[in-house]
Order: sequence, then C-alpha cells, then structure tokens
Amino acid sequence: MRDRVRSLTRIADVQKQLHNLEEVKYARLQQRMAECRAAQDELAKALSSDDALHGLFVDVTVRRLKSLRQEEAKLAPEIEAQARVVLEHGGRLRNSERLKDELTVELGRIEEREELELLLEARFAQNFASSEQDQ
Repeated sequence: MRDRVRSLTRIADVQKQLHNLEEVKYARLQQRMAECRAAQDELAKALSSDDALHGLFVDVTVRRLKSLRQEEAKLAPEIEAQARVVLEHGGRLRNSERLKDELTVELGRIEEREELELLLEARFAQNFASSEQDQ
C-alpha cells in the first residue's frame, strides 16, 4: 500500500511538472501575441504620423504590418489549442492528486486499525495473564 502511495506521489509530481510546462508554453504564446499587437500599434502610429521621412518607408511598413497580422492570425488558433492542453493537464493533475490523497487517507486508516488491534491484543493478553495469576 505504501508503494502505491509513493507511486501515486511520483505520478502527481510528474503531472504537476507537465502542467507547469504547458502553462509556460501558453504564457509564451500569449506573450508573442501581445508583442505582435504592440508592434502593429507602433507601425499604425508610424503610418499615421506626418514625419518627413514617412513617405520613404510606407511600403516597408505596410508589408511589416501585413506580416504581423498574418502572424497574429496564426497565433490565435495555437493559443486556443494550448489553452485546451493546459486544461487537460490540469484535469489529469487534479485527478492524480485526488487519487493520491484518497489512498493516503486509506493508508492512515489501515495503520490506525492495525495499531488499535495491537493495543487490544496487548490489553487482552495482559488481562488474561492477570486473571491466570489470580487463580
């Protein structure tokens, strides 16, 4: 039984590590999306400004803005998919922790029962020994 508790503890630890890795992947995707949007905002501001050199770089700025929008469109489904993966790993983590906790409680009950049985046996043996001495 103790081996099963140790095994479930290891499984829960591995599930936690996997869940953390998936959360990091999700955070990185969200960060890339935020960077992409920030760059788009900067380029849009640059296009709307009345700078003297503005006319020289319009075509480059427009191409870069277009590529950033394509990257954003590509990232959106990746973020959704990664969010589902994080939820799945979270469910596995909660399930393995619940199983470990239930087995730990059951092991505690078994140990308490065994200890009580030993105490009762010792008490009955003591009572039996003292009643034999009285006779």
